[in-house]
Amino acid sequence: MSEILKIIRERHSSRGEFDPSKQVPKDKLGMIIEAARWAPTAHNMQNFDIVVLDDKKVIETIGKIRSVTSEEFIRENFEQMSMTEEELQRKMVGILGTQFPPKWRDASKLDEAIKERTPSPLSYTIRGGQTILLVFYDARKRAPASEGDFLGILSLGCVMENIWLTAQELGIGVHIMSAFSGTDVQKQIKEILNIPEYMQLGFACKLGYPASKPDKYLRVRRNADSFVHYNKF
Repeated sequence: MSEILKIIRERHSSRGEFDPSKQVPKDKLGMIIEAARWAPTAHNMQNFDIVVLDDKKVIETIGKIRSVTSEEFIRENFEQMSMTEEELQRKMVGILGTQFPPKWRDASKLDEAIKERTPSPLSYTIRGGQTILLVFYDARKRAPASEGDFLGILSLGCVMENIWLTAQELGIGVHIMSAFSGTDVQKQIKEILNIPEYMQLGFACKLGYPASKPDKYLRVRRNADSFVHYNKF
């Protein structure tokens, strides 16, 4: 197996707490930024800016912002999750439901779970992360003839992939923090960090070293013959 394919297959999300005593070395952070710099973007518009958070006080301030899981996420997540490893192996897509609260896995209790939602601080998601990358989307650098700037959004995915694969090769854990994506959360982050109004948060990720050995979990992918079509669909 080629080295790049090995890194791709081993890449995973480090969802647990990171060791707060281990900062990502500057030289390795520089390599990750360099990988992001060379990500392919539509029309070479390079439609992103990256804000690096590595100051403890700034991270603590951001961590005080509170986020709440949307009703849409809870309902759609229920439709997509598998309740057992056997079900997930059969579907070969989606995620295992056991990582979510019990009421999120019970159709009869979804309404109750939604009513019981309470905002939680971003510090819960950050959990020990000492280096955070906020990748902002610059809507002014729109890819031409791309409805809704679909190609521009796709470009952010290329940036994410380059960051993630380089971090994986360097032995650095990565967790994409979806809790940062809420509209109100983004507004507060932009105010704290003096982000221009025209910039939108594409994604946030924390970099670091897991505080403990990550739990093994079932990872699945469809077989190639289920999605590859030759010459016709």
